Amino acid sequence: MAAEGAVGESEHIKALIISTTQALREDKDALGTFLGVVRRSERFAELADTMQQSTARPAKPSFYGVHSTEFDS
Repeated sequence: MAAEGAVGESEHIKALIISTTQALREDKDALGTFLGVVRRSERFAELADTMQQSTARPAKPSFYGVHSTEFDS
C-alpha cells in the first residue's frame, strides 16, 4: 500500500511540475528559478533539465500519462 501512495504522490508532483512549467513558459526568469528549485530534488532533476532544454511549450500532463486537477478551472 505504501508503494502505491508513493507512486501516486510522485505522479501528482510530476503533473504539478509540468503544469507550472506550462504556465511559466513565457517568463523565462521565473521558469529558470522554478526549474532550479525542482533540480534540487534528485528525483525530478532529469525532468527539470528536459523542460529547460525544450524549445516548445510542454504538453499537458495527460500527454505524459499523468492526471492532475491542480490547475483545472
